[in-house]
Amino acid sequence: MSTPTQSGAIYLEEGKTFAFQLTSECSFPVRWSRAPLREAQDAVLIDRPERLDVLRRLDDYPHVRGLLEAGSLDYARQRKLQVRQWLSEGIQVFGAYKVGLKLARLALASGIAVEGFLDNDRAKQGSVNEGIPIRHPADTALENAVVLIASGRHGNAIHEQLSQIPGIRLVNMSEFLYALNARHAASDFADYVETPTLESFRFISAFLRMDDERSRQVFDKLIGMRTQLSIALADQAKSPYDEEYFDTEFVQPVHAAHFVDAGAAAGDTLRRLEFRFGPVKQAWLFEPELPAYYEALRHFASRAEVWLFNMGLDAAPSRATYQPALSYDIANEMESTVPADITSYIQGVPLDAVVAGKVGLFKLDIEGMEASAIRGARAMIARDKPVIAVCAYHRADDYWKLIDEVLSIRPDYRVGIRLYADILEDITLYFY
Repeated sequence: MSTPTQSGAIYLEEGKTFAFQLTSECSFPVRWSRAPLREAQDAVLIDRPERLDVLRRLDDYPHVRGLLEAGSLDYARQRKLQVRQWLSEGIQVFGAYKVGLKLARLALASGIAVEGFLDNDRAKQGSVNEGIPIRHPADTALENAVVLIASGRHGNAIHEQLSQIPGIRLVNMSEFLYALNARHAASDFADYVETPTLESFRFISAFLRMDDERSRQVFDKLIGMRTQLSIALADQAKSPYDEEYFDTEFVQPVHAAHFVDAGAAAGDTLRRLEFRFGPVKQAWLFEPELPAYYEALRHFASRAEVWLFNMGLDAAPSRATYQPALSYDIANEMESTVPADITSYIQGVPLDAVVAGKVGLFKLDIEGMEASAIRGARAMIARDKPVIAVCAYHRADDYWKLIDEVLSIRPDYRVGIRLYADILEDITLYFY
């Protein structure tokens, strides 16, 4: 291997691997290559020499830089053992809503005693959720208690609220899932924590594809949230929740006017989009869950410019058994004559077979099927180059694999990433 000069590109030859050294004296192989990120197995890949300017500053991104270090998972693995011991004593779950309900169900299924829900909402005081009492934290003795923080948007605020209680032991969602070797969306959570280190060159190469400094900072914090089981880092990276899918760095009104929503639920995203940008000229909404689909129909069926499809998106026509565990209505809030646990099937179709008109914004949140749906929209993406806002937390390798999927169709896309929660959910990759 050869080493580049100080200018970084004078002797850099495409396809050749060279040793790259940081100011911290860490050295690793780098190759200038337009190959997909999946090929970054023996070296970090840069798609153009200018990426070396960011690579020189890798020490400024400590969590991405840490992927090159031996022992990068030592803390997570030690914490896992500690949290397992705590959980065996029984827990309080702070958060009596969707996240809390999901984690409480998992705890009970894993043989962990759930002593109660805690919630700051006084209106919930004294009520019961699935047989578990709900109490206000001020009215509960929490000294030496084990408390699982179960909130997507307020986890750090809850941690600050409780941290001064003597002897309290606080467990965040990531620590809990890792301790139980549980599932996270479509991946095992252990894979979610460990894959960035095991595939370090791929993840560093994906980091180098970020085209704005904010995205590079967010990517770095997300890696730290995964490998260090941290939620505190979210405070340094999080964007306002109401900007999810619509960050104005990437999405403008002209894009929103022609909108495809894959994973439309009850039409929530369309309502938020129109509140932000005004009425759409055309929207195509895809929602396979029957209760959510009928709820969306109730809101939008009278609008000729909003088309609703009771199906999912895929690379080719498909059919899968519906999984009630993936239900949009986990807290049973939706008033529907269609039960959430009804036996049904998800019909999958390629977007290219359904949508012929121009698309400006393509949003995907479909429980790990995002890559397949992108493959089924190749013609539309190649033709229209819409802004793509795709959830990037359902699978452990989403950060690099979704980049490969999109750039294989249109290599002229720029790439960004944003976080909208205190937990490793609500993460969106933007292609613009």
